[in-house]
Amino acid sequence: MQNTLITKVAISRATTLFSYFGLLLFLSAWYLLIAPPKTANPYVIWAFQCLPLALFYPVIIKKHLRGHIWLCFMLTVYFMHAVTIAMSSHSNATLALIEALLVSALFTGAMMFARWQSKLSKLQNNPEANS
Repeated sequence: MQNTLITKVAISRATTLFSYFGLLLFLSAWYLLIAPPKTANPYVIWAFQCLPLALFYPVIIKKHLRGHIWLCFMLTVYFMHAVTIAMSSHSNATLALIEALLVSALFTGAMMFARWQSKLSKLQNNPEANS
């Protein structure tokens, strides 16, 4: 049981890290290089999109469980943004679908990390539960 949880924690941690940094890089590329907004300052839009995510950097690096859960709550806003653009007749629909996939992967990875790490910690702190 414990070995299975250790594997699940490692996979969810890798998914979280990959999708977190992937989302930050993707949003930076989207708003600064690929399709900068024509009617607004791209750096303001980029900051509005990336800085809230960047605030979760210490949480992700230090593996704080509650921080991962709060990240999931915040990701719902990014998911709504991506789906709204993807379902409109907007020229950036493909980019928005990529964002939605990255956000979904990050949400799933972070939530599963918090769940499985919590279970693993309980098992490690309570040796009688292993038998």
